[in-house]
Amino acid sequence: MSDTLLTTLAATMAQLVTAIDLTDEDDVDPDLATTWFEDVADNLGKLSADDRHRLAALFREAAMEETRPEFREAMLEMPENFGLEDDDDDRYDDGDAA
Repeated sequence: MSDTLLTTLAATMAQLVTAIDLTDEDDVDPDLATTWFEDVADNLGKLSADDRHRLAALFREAAMEETRPEFREAMLEMPENFGLEDDDDDRYDDGDAA
């Protein structure tokens, strides 16, 4: 996968997740959004620690390019919110499923 494709996909994902997160509760059911985010976190948790760290860096890079302050702030929180830099959670690295 090219760096351009990877960067574009990470930025697009960060923007989409942030848009959902910042959408008014009257427009997006918070319980539904939580389910979506849990699914995303579960899938991202299957990445190797190196890939999770790389994705976290790509999310931060995308955030620094963001011109909307509220989006930039939310995007900067994504690595932590999705557990991308939590080295204690390597449940998938050794092939064991939780």
